[in-house]
Amino acid sequence: MGLMVLRWGWGAQRFEDLARTIVKFLDYTKEGTKFVFGFVANPPNVCGMFPVFVFSVLQTLIYFGSIVAVLYYYGIIQFVLRQVATLVRATLTTTAAESLQACACVFLGMTEGPLLIQPYIDKMTASELHAILTSNFSCIAGTLFAAYISLGACPNYLLSSSIMSAPGSLACSKLLFPETEESHLKDIKDLELPRGSETTALECLSNGASATVQIVFSIGANLLVVIAFLAFFDDVIGYLGELVGIYGLSFQMLLGYLFFPLAYLMGVTDDLNETLHVAQLMGTKTALNEFIAYQKLGELTASNLLTPKAAMIATYALCGFSNFSAVGMQLEFLGKLAPSRKTILSKIVMRALLAGSISCFFTASIAGILVHEPKECLPASANRHCFDPNKFVNSTPYFPAT
Repeated sequence: MGLMVLRWGWGAQRFEDLARTIVKFLDYTKEGTKFVFGFVANPPNVCGMFPVFVFSVLQTLIYFGSIVAVLYYYGIIQFVLRQVATLVRATLTTTAAESLQACACVFLGMTEGPLLIQPYIDKMTASELHAILTSNFSCIAGTLFAAYISLGACPNYLLSSSIMSAPGSLACSKLLFPETEESHLKDIKDLELPRGSETTALECLSNGASATVQIVFSIGANLLVVIAFLAFFDDVIGYLGELVGIYGLSFQMLLGYLFFPLAYLMGVTDDLNETLHVAQLMGTKTALNEFIAYQKLGELTASNLLTPKAAMIATYALCGFSNFSAVGMQLEFLGKLAPSRKTILSKIVMRALLAGSISCFFTASIAGILVHEPKECLPASANRHCFDPNKFVNSTPYFPAT
């Protein structure tokens, strides 16, 4: 997969066309957000005024969630997952359930994907459960695709990373937790993927939108708390550093030094400062979440502090839910789906987190090896020009007279 989308010219071009098509399709969300939220989603083009995050970027989740619900209603999602899972199972010799879950993560994410295999979780072996957790940690949800792009991530890299992580997560999972039991879910035919309970596509569209609203505000609430705690930790660590004569110390700086050896081994660049920047992003993603990391990546890219290759490797390395905050979400959600397996899930979840992180970093390393001179991919915010209303051009103000 990596060779096809990163080294083969024709394949890379087709993949880029696919990424552009997906971005264009997701951009239709803007029409709905402008109508519903008006000014807060589409402020005037003035310095210091940008769309409100929760009312603009996260609204794509509602739109895409509804589309996925409709595709699931018509059986399209089930058909695609069966075909891809069959291919993955044939090439990696993994079982049906874990192969299906790994492929589902590309489209659905770590909460919606397990719903496909909910009836079979009680029958899974410990190694299969470990593979399920690893897949959830190493992939991103399709609903968050546009959100990450708006924060500064390159769509080509996001799409290829998510697809490559599906088989990569299974490989890393089996290396850390090999199968020693006999599975009861070896063949794809053993899995039934029924359609939804809705009676019409319109009902499905409405239910999909309503169900995603809770996810949107949950993400917003989590970002609020995490960013607030990050500012608090920065001040505390900075104060403690000043007590011993170290000035400018911060939580992200400590994370950077912690992940620096790994970033250096991944071959980010020969520049140690750039390597440290990428290491800080990797630490932020692991300790906090990928939203904050992608936001920092966008800022670094817009400030020309990262070369195209460093930005590419960082995008691949951050593309996954492998962070400590996701551990609780996984245990809570999967524990509700299969209460009898919660004990074994709690024992293997940290190992699965490690496997998911390795999968993301391994995918980034492969991208760095295969792509020698990546194209510069500007963040979405780079297209927004900033004008100062106090300055005039040809004696005409930017704000038209009323």
